[in-house]
Amino acid sequence: MKYTDLTGKVAVVTGSARGIGYESAKMMAEVGAKVVISDINAEGAEKTAAAMRADGLDAVAIACDVSKEESVKAMLAEAAKLKGTIDILVNNAGILDPTSIPEMTVEKWDRMLAINLRGVQLCSQHAMPLMTKGGGGRIINMSSQGGQFGGFLAGVHYTAAKGGIIALTKAYARYCAEFQINVNCVAPGFMLTDMTKDRENYPEIVPLKRLGTALDAAKAVFFLATSLSDYITGATIDVNGGYYMRA
Repeated sequence: MKYTDLTGKVAVVTGSARGIGYESAKMMAEVGAKVVISDINAEGAEKTAAAMRADGLDAVAIACDVSKEESVKAMLAEAAKLKGTIDILVNNAGILDPTSIPEMTVEKWDRMLAINLRGVQLCSQHAMPLMTKGGGGRIINMSSQGGQFGGFLAGVHYTAAKGGIIALTKAYARYCAEFQINVNCVAPGFMLTDMTKDRENYPEIVPLKRLGTALDAAKAVFFLATSLSDYITGATIDVNGGYYMRA
């Protein structure tokens, strides 16, 4: 289908050695994209890229610590060598921490925001010129329903970072529009993770009566990466089975 054809596009997906990032990269590679598996876990990234190549997909691994500017710049420069530009950036890298407000420390707060929010800013800022050089592109950020109404599974620092991503998405969408760069956000709800695997009551509070999967979130990322979403920018797509419905 022409609207989902990503042949020749270079897609950088951070935190993609596993989970939502992996599923997103795989879906884009299956329709022709050259995908960059970027992760702080260099060994995991290479194993993932190698497995994808074994399946006939175009994938390379480039390690990156998204909280460090020089690491981000080096990763994007290496990725751009694939064709001179970057077409798609998925800011998926992030950490989860349930530390409560009374137990919060400055160190935990700073680490969370450095990875989950600063990382999105750094990757977007330095990918933007590369996308502009190529005539446009897509930036897709990973937020959370916790960033919209205050999550009770994750700490306040996680909630603050994910809420900040939604605001950052809107700011970038306005700024980047003239450069033909669409900037959007995906906000997953209760997903099948280590944090939720032992909480069997969760599906009962979700209208669709199940927890989400990495593939559920990846499908939204894929939609935003393709021309199916040409006239969408500054939006947040909720992937939560109906648990949180915005007015």
